[in-house]
Amino acid sequence: MAYNRQPQTVLAGTALKQNPSPGITQPAGIIPVTLECEISTTTGLGVVQVGSGLSITPLGVLSATGSGGSNFVNVKLTDFSYSITATDSYVGATSNNIVITLPAGLLGRVYYVKNQSGGNIKVQGSGGETIDGSAFQTLGSNSGFMVVFDGSRWNIL
Repeated sequence: MAYNRQPQTVLAGTALKQNPSPGITQPAGIIPVTLECEISTTTGLGVVQVGSGLSITPLGVLSATGSGGSNFVNVKLTDFSYSITATDSYVGATSNNIVITLPAGLLGRVYYVKNQSGGNIKVQGSGGETIDGSAFQTLGSNSGFMVVFDGSRWNIL
């Protein structure tokens, strides 16, 4: 089913409209049906309101965003030493003997780090921040952890 947005005025309280209407009797078989809907409401100022995790462009394109309770995490796989960024959630090391560096801590920030290689990797804090009181942690083959920053250090969970 394709959606072709026609310029319209959005009226509060409108719902789905079926074309042809359900009251029209159709012959048996596959019947093409078009559903027109208003997916949002407007305020008196003409502002489109959409739910959490959704955005709408000025051209009327509706899309889901990564915020508002999304169940997805941003995955970064690396085969070389890497400094984790604010947009990463899961970092998988695909090569051994590399260093994964956590970013400067932000209270409550969580990262998942996994060694997906056959050897060891090192995970370290930045700017003197520690992980469970140590300057670095060594992860063996196929091991990993989740860390959270408590305001002063990274803690392994």
